[in-house]
Amino acid sequence: MQPAAFGATVVTDRPAEVAAFYQQHLDVQIAIDLGWFITLRRGEADWELAICQRGHATVPAAVSALTESTNVFGFIVEDTDKVAQSLTEAGVRLETEVVTEVFGQRHFFVRDPEGTWLDVIQLVAPDPEWLAANMPVEA
Repeated sequence: MQPAAFGATVVTDRPAEVAAFYQQHLDVQIAIDLGWFITLRRGEADWELAICQRGHATVPAAVSALTESTNVFGFIVEDTDKVAQSLTEAGVRLETEVVTEVFGQRHFFVRDPEGTWLDVIQLVAPDPEWLAANMPVEA
């Protein structure tokens, strides 16, 4: 397995539960599972999401002391409505409605079991008027 080019970490008291959330709803698979440390990937992606046990010796004490996340992780999916429905049916509260933005995203926000913010995004065609007004014309 090639190392990831980008990685992010969620620090939690419940690594297995948080990893299961991402597996169930965001189409990622476990690449490494040490119990206290789990990495998740989608296919051969050049990124990974790590889930690490709060208080583990590898986590700085100042990070372990934090309990409120201000990070937002974006996940590109094929169908935001399908993911939103799956989350809702599983009893997960969506933080926003699913909306389509003029700049070419259909998305919503939700939090994982640790409280990390997720922006679940489906790429869609941008509004032609918005595109004409905001993107330079190529010669």
